[in-house]
Amino acid sequence: RAYPLWDELEQKAGEELFVRCGGLYFGPKDNSELNAVETALAINGVAHERLSAEQLAERYPTIHLEPHEEAIWQADAGFLRAGSVVKANARLASTAGAELRENTPIESLADLSGFDRVIVTAGAWTTRLLPERNLPLTVTRQQVTYLAGELPNYPVWIDAHSHWYGFPSDGRVPGVKLARHEAADVFDPTQLQRPTSPTDDEAAIAYASRRFPTLKPEVTHHASCLYTNTPDEDFLYTQPDAKTIALSACSGHGFKFSVLMGRFAADWALTGTVPQELARFSERRFHPK
Repeated sequence: RAYPLWDELEQKAGEELFVRCGGLYFGPKDNSELNAVETALAINGVAHERLSAEQLAERYPTIHLEPHEEAIWQADAGFLRAGSVVKANARLASTAGAELRENTPIESLADLSGFDRVIVTAGAWTTRLLPERNLPLTVTRQQVTYLAGELPNYPVWIDAHSHWYGFPSDGRVPGVKLARHEAADVFDPTQLQRPTSPTDDEAAIAYASRRFPTLKPEVTHHASCLYTNTPDEDFLYTQPDAKTIALSACSGHGFKFSVLMGRFAADWALTGTVPQELARFSERRFHPK
């Protein structure tokens, strides 16, 4: 559902926002996540290949797999240029007549008079704006590390066993980006500073030394971002009142599906009816009757 919406946004923006470089998902042959991904691709009729360690080495000789590991290759995968996406959406919204108020803190949702519909997409600040909903959200600090070296013309990749993932060289930040999709330190989003940790950099260096031996143990850049996690790592929707909804794609999946969640929210704003696809992610699933 998200793919055609990204295509539409790219066409309207007139620039490349989704870089389709292909994707690899690898790990031990019997890894449950690896096999679940392959099953999901097959059920949905998505073309893919299963590659042995030897076959992968022929295509990407600087990725090291152990003999007991295999990879799934999917040609339509890629990565989003997140900053460009945000700017493109803002530009297109302004052109369509939206009024953008930047650098405008929202302290509460206590007075919404004068608004026909209110859509809250506050990410890590959702629980702060909706304390009465008692939403089961946990905010964590996640670090990304860039290491010296290049992996040009490479795919995005995910290690199904350790949950490390990374990107090809893109030329926008020196080095190669690695990060880990695993809940880290709980973090207060109201803190102005998001510190980085030498321990996280060291972990990235240690992982790369096994998987990508051509990369150097030299950090060229690092930064911290925030995950807003639900207990089941899925999307979240809640409706505080008849004219307000709050939603998030959550748990590290968010940005990839922001374009789809936005469509769901727009449909509700126009019709007053919550799309069934969105309703299934209601917060009520976390509050047993």
